[in-house]
Amino acid sequence: MTTITIKDIRAAAEQLGRAHAAVEAVAAECRTALEAACRPIYQKFQGTIDQAAESKAEANRMLMDLLNAAPQLFAKSPRSIAVDGVRAGYRKGEAALDWDDDEIVIKRIRALIPDQADLLIRTEESLVVDGLTQLPSNSLQALGIRRIPGVDAPFVTIGNSELDALVKAIVAAAQQRQGEDDKPKKKGRAKIKDAA
Repeated sequence: MTTITIKDIRAAAEQLGRAHAAVEAVAAECRTALEAACRPIYQKFQGTIDQAAESKAEANRMLMDLLNAAPQLFAKSPRSIAVDGVRAGYRKGEAALDWDDDEIVIKRIRALIPDQADLLIRTEESLVVDGLTQLPSNSLQALGIRRIPGVDAPFVTIGNSELDALVKAIVAAAQQRQGEDDKPKKKGRAKIKDAA
């Protein structure tokens, strides 16, 4: 039986590194060739896809406007309807924690519960939401954090279709150009799983 040395392990690691680089190079070449081959097809359908995406965006806006205008229709069961693969209605939103300023809450944690600071504050001085959710309500209140229960919110989902991943990616790109995927982010708020 031969003795394995660091030199043997280093050589094997170098071999794996070269093999990995070769795989990455072939994959990159394949991706470039696929993009070049698909570009004319995509360009041929881009206008039609954009029009279809705009129609879908408008239909989605109209449905959401109707849902927002009539929440009473979904106050009791059934909470949603399904038509042609589209499910729409109301469901309970995720609970969240809310605070005014990260720095103020960090100072309060350090002052009021310093033994838990490592669990509740990231190294770069941001709050650890998973840790904060474990605190009792009176501790959250002392820190200036409010627990916001999830509330009913309208939703629309479309079931899986038979389109392949490439078409889904193309449609997603078209929808993004129409602004459907733009979602503003709000500082000082984080969604949490209901622990209570």
